[in-house]
Amino acid sequence: MYPAYSQSILVNKPISSYANYLQQARESPYWKDVEYGGFNLPAQGLSKPYCNKWISYGCDNIKQHPRNQHYAEHILKTCKVSSCPLCHESWIGRSANRSTKRLTMFLETKKHRVWKFRHVVLSPPPDQSVNLSYPALKKWLQTALKVANIKTAMIVFHPFRFQDKAKSMPYVSPHFHLLVYGHITNTTEFHNKTKWNIKNLGDLKTDKDIFTCTRYLLSHAGVRKGTSTVRYLGDISYRKLKVEKEPKIPNCPYCYLPLKIFSINFDSKHEPPPLDHVGLWDPSCFLPVDDNGNDTKIPFYQMNDDNESYCEELIYSFEELMHIQLNSHKICEHKYFYNQLKFKTSISCKKITSFLV
Repeated sequence: MYPAYSQSILVNKPISSYANYLQQARESPYWKDVEYGGFNLPAQGLSKPYCNKWISYGCDNIKQHPRNQHYAEHILKTCKVSSCPLCHESWIGRSANRSTKRLTMFLETKKHRVWKFRHVVLSPPPDQSVNLSYPALKKWLQTALKVANIKTAMIVFHPFRFQDKAKSMPYVSPHFHLLVYGHITNTTEFHNKTKWNIKNLGDLKTDKDIFTCTRYLLSHAGVRKGTSTVRYLGDISYRKLKVEKEPKIPNCPYCYLPLKIFSINFDSKHEPPPLDHVGLWDPSCFLPVDDNGNDTKIPFYQMNDDNESYCEELIYSFEELMHIQLNSHKICEHKYFYNQLKFKTSISCKKITSFLV
């Protein structure tokens, strides 16, 4: 059997190993061919036209900004899909951040905790697991978890292992990676009762260790549409632990209004901002994007071949179109007025549709 993980990788070379999986996801022809029960490896699908391109969000309420400047926050657009060859790294980082936040939030509730999360691998007998469906394998896992006395854990399913050190040639060998909190049954006792192999790869002592390990696991996890790549059991489940969601688009740091989408005015007398700019800039360099109905196209930007200048491309994007409609000039004015009220109950409620007229 080829171990899907080793202690030396976790402790000594997490970055290089992770980078290698990202490289194989882009370059290995064998990653596309392997499949188990609808599960594939990440980055083996198709990208969308707007993937990995920049959008200029900003705020033109310049009277409330220093030196009457426009606030711009350029954001790299991703489709947030694990199968996208351009956005899967962003998906990995986003998912690893969420998992790290959930697990560290749980640890904060355990002031006198004895345990740390530890990385454990559960592997069913390979001659049987390759012929089982995912639902049957998942049901078998539930039995194994009870025997192992694992009650609180994060689970990542790996349908594949690799035949070579370069990790370019996968083969079907289903197993589960877990970050476990609490006592675990003796290895020999567990194997005798379940015929599964259990491997303890050590404690994750800091939140950085949790993030690094989770990111590594997601880089070659099994992904399938409609199935969660990461699952939470016990005290860290969605039902028992509520974690506040991060805002999708931040507000202006100066006037706290919602950021709107702008196009960059290349005809301005002033030099346009850098592609990855965040901060104040001359307002003449930006033009608001108006809502023209379903025909509205969003300005996206990407670097030219010279790596110095960038160009604009108009692309339809439903998510950004909804953002424009929900943050029209009238709605933003109303939100600003609402924020200035000392007693917010003094304003009468209106339907949001009344501001779209």
